[in-house]
Amino acid sequence: MKAGRLHWLIAALVAAGAVCVFFPFFWMAVTSLKTVPEIQRVPLQIVPDRWGNLDNYREVFRRQPFARFLLNSALIATVSALSSVVVSSLAGYGFAKFRFPGHAVCFFAIVGILMVPFQSVVVPLYLWINRLGLVDTYAGILAPDLVSVFGVFLMRQSIEVVPTDYIDAARIDGATELGIFWRVILPSVRPALATLVIVKFMWTWNELFWPLVVVNSPTMKVVTLGLVSFTNMYFIEYNLVTAAAVLSIAPILAVFLVCQKWIVRAVVLSGLRG
Repeated sequence: MKAGRLHWLIAALVAAGAVCVFFPFFWMAVTSLKTVPEIQRVPLQIVPDRWGNLDNYREVFRRQPFARFLLNSALIATVSALSSVVVSSLAGYGFAKFRFPGHAVCFFAIVGILMVPFQSVVVPLYLWINRLGLVDTYAGILAPDLVSVFGVFLMRQSIEVVPTDYIDAARIDGATELGIFWRVILPSVRPALATLVIVKFMWTWNELFWPLVVVNSPTMKVVTLGLVSFTNMYFIEYNLVTAAAVLSIAPILAVFLVCQKWIVRAVVLSGLRG
């Protein structure tokens, strides 16, 4: 009897947690369908008067080139994710399966970068980008995101559990190190690769601080800067902000829902437990 009560208690807690996570997204979605008088109505009304009201979405595209913002974010996040996967997997293979002087020191130095706040290096990074003439360019926005320290750690932990016997057997068969990496290592850590792509894509898509520093022209804005465009020091247009927010999270939410099984598999198989 006690076990049954505990089961129901756990289920109730999980359901309550799910509601707490889901409700802000629901509230954002329904608010994006409301007019300003509906939002300001007292007492508060949860559902909109008209579910098919898409005027706020049309107004978002009329006020700002939001399609360009989405395209910029998609391009930058995609390149960032692919670059991080290539560099991180190669570095992870080197740290996991090769021993060289200073191996441990180099790895822990790289991991230590995770503890350095990005805000503490943004000024010298901006000066460097400005000196190279990359301000307000795709290359300037991408520069800090081309390599992922978290990705190096994730891939090192994932590759470390791949049996060394497989690598030795491939070497005996005459495979080159690049061939071993391509035919043995990468197929063995596909869940971790997919996880890194998803996580890095989401992080870059949601990045606000660095684009705010290096972007000047409207055509180079990313979607997070586009959201800021609907707020000012005097008032916030909640109907437009929520509509733009729905547009901004829809692509990333679709990617996550399609690929979420890879994240679960990576937690089980990638070796982060060690």
